[in-house]
Amino acid sequence: MASEMVRNQIDENRAAVLLGLTLAQLRLLCEQSGLGHEPVGDDSGKRLFTYRELWRLCRWVVRPAV
Repeated sequence: MASEMVRNQIDENRAAVLLGLTLAQLRLLCEQSGLGHEPVGDDSGKRLFTYRELWRLCRWVVRPAV
């Protein structure tokens, strides 16, 4: 069952590449939007994203400037 959880989530490095952002930019967006989550029991500071969170980040990145 743990392998199913991994397949349903994307790590921050892959998310940054998919969104065309640097890791620092992605982390800043995560702080601003509250998206992404740290794996349970992992204190490394790295984030994981569900596909829904990744979609929401995509929308956040391409939103029109107001």
